[in-house]
Amino acid sequence: MSFIYPWFLLALSAITIPIIIHLFHFRRFKKVYFSNINFLQQLSDETQKQARLKHLLVLIARILAISFLVMAFARPFIPLKDSEQRPDGNKISIFVDNSFSMEAGSTYGTLLDQAKQGAAEIASLFEPTDKYQLLTNDFEAKHQRFVNRDEFMAMLGEVNFGPAVRTVSEIMQRQTDLLREEPGNENKLAFVLSDFQKNITNLENSEPDSLIDYLLIPFQAQRRENVFIDSIWIENPVRLPGQVLTIETRIFNDSDQRLENQPVRLYVNNSQRSVATFDVGPFSHATVSLTFTLGTESIQQGYLEITDHPVTFDDRFYFSFNLSENIPVLAINQLTPNRFLNALLANDTTFVYRNVQAGAIDYSLFGSQNLIILNALPSIGSGLAGELRRYVEEGGNLLVFPGEDADLPSYNDMLLSMGVAGIQQKDTQTTRVTSINELHSIYSGVFERLPENIDLPVVQEYYILDRQTRGREQYLMQLQNGNYFLTETPSGAGRVYLSAVPASDRFSNFPRHAMFVPTVYNIALHSAAIYPLFHTIGTDELVTIRNYRPAAGELFTITAEQLEIIPETRNINNNINLLLHGQIQSQRNYRLKAGDNLLRYLSFNYDRRESLLESYSKSEIEQMTAEKQNIFAFESGNVSFEKQMEILRGGKQLWRLFLLIALLFLATEVLLLRFMK
Repeated sequence: MSFIYPWFLLALSAITIPIIIHLFHFRRFKKVYFSNINFLQQLSDETQKQARLKHLLVLIARILAISFLVMAFARPFIPLKDSEQRPDGNKISIFVDNSFSMEAGSTYGTLLDQAKQGAAEIASLFEPTDKYQLLTNDFEAKHQRFVNRDEFMAMLGEVNFGPAVRTVSEIMQRQTDLLREEPGNENKLAFVLSDFQKNITNLENSEPDSLIDYLLIPFQAQRRENVFIDSIWIENPVRLPGQVLTIETRIFNDSDQRLENQPVRLYVNNSQRSVATFDVGPFSHATVSLTFTLGTESIQQGYLEITDHPVTFDDRFYFSFNLSENIPVLAINQLTPNRFLNALLANDTTFVYRNVQAGAIDYSLFGSQNLIILNALPSIGSGLAGELRRYVEEGGNLLVFPGEDADLPSYNDMLLSMGVAGIQQKDTQTTRVTSINELHSIYSGVFERLPENIDLPVVQEYYILDRQTRGREQYLMQLQNGNYFLTETPSGAGRVYLSAVPASDRFSNFPRHAMFVPTVYNIALHSAAIYPLFHTIGTDELVTIRNYRPAAGELFTITAEQLEIIPETRNINNNINLLLHGQIQSQRNYRLKAGDNLLRYLSFNYDRRESLLESYSKSEIEQMTAEKQNIFAFESGNVSFEKQMEILRGGKQLWRLFLLIALLFLATEVLLLRFMK
């Protein structure tokens, strides 16, 4: 036990007064004559014992009454921890969780309303001369400084919901850093008012400062119920006008109720294009497919929508993508272009197809190409090999048809530098393709069902392709003898496709076969830059524009209605990186423009970590922080903050108890004097 005002204990010297009174019991006795001495002796013995007992009890009651009264004025308390209360005042950092999960209802409105009310009450329990700091998930610059109580209350009134999501360890570390920077010898306290969702509460990662008291105050919703769209995806990366496209979405039910026949609607380019219904059990999820036909607009943007209350921020999910068109493809030939490749790609408006001779290559073109085709080169020079390696590392796609009499060492030097298995000797034994990897994305949608006796290419000659021990490559086609006919290998940020035969009649009938068209065509289609369907606010702060060369002075902007953002721009290897620096705060589809040219839409959604409402209670937080001496958890509902703040500011206050005990002993003295004869 300790005392706030220990100098009051000097008043304990007052207990000497009743002691002196009882030691010198000044009382006048009068003489009484008795005729019987035996009776007098008996009466004297009895009254003397009673008087001594009564005097002793009254003395004890007076001493204890004075002692407890003096100690009550000295403000006794039981400290929560072995720390010294500093007389220089307090510096208080109060974090108010303004994330979207605080939309959930409580008896006082939303959880955010209750947290703001609690923050105001906490501030009112300290002195006006103390310094206060308000923090929210936004970590705004204006919230970095300590202010007086009036300024704090004004800032608190401005707090509203925001998209930022912070873990509890990040919040506590921010409070720690800001309190450490403050000079002075004040008591330092850090309050965290939040719903303490389980998926963001990582107290095990917190590193509290021993000179700071951390007070965690959990707020819990009346009911845990939320239905939300978690994510969307499209299996087929190729998107062409008139194509039937399927969008998949995962919908979570974070409640204890089973939902049936709930609608989900799909809107594309400002019109409803599809609707589906879903059933989902309690605390589980369902996958829903929505199908629609792509229009002719080169840019497709829209959203999925469900209806749910009271948490509504996650009822929409925005997405956008561009149709596959104007895909640049460069073919490098020894002398003349390949007639089979020309017939397939040159006249298709989906592609911008270009032929160049190996001896007259403009390497500056590589960065703007989605696919480069090496067509039957007899050898590959070191300069070309180096440029192709860099091109693939930066995200380019390379399709290699070896020459009819290829210089294999030069080919293998290039392939091995890219991490691709090399080429062995030529095999002149006739064989045929017997296996197609229909699960590969190149053949997605090509076959409804692969026939048992399908006619596949016949091969007269071929190069034996090595296989990697780690199996990084995938085969697209396989020969009857088990050798690979066509492979795909990831390399850097790009891909390398390697054929065992040239695109000529001498080696096989593959260039004339029906499989040639979907294979090469889809390789070219899949080379198109695939951008994310959506971004997450607060997480995805970097947007990349691939293979783009801006004009001199061309400015990139991100716009939506009245909003215009000019992001920081960095040009790296023909890729434009846009840095957002937290400027996007609302979920929606944004226009990305280069000058007046609309490049595509950027779709931003709120972080779905806030959608799972399961949270920790006070007792659970106490269990997690049991070994940390300066982290405490408090009730947010049944017990007033005033009583709990007394514990925070000075431990368990005992002055009321001591005053009550003092009054009890004074009453005991009165009763002894009045009724004890």
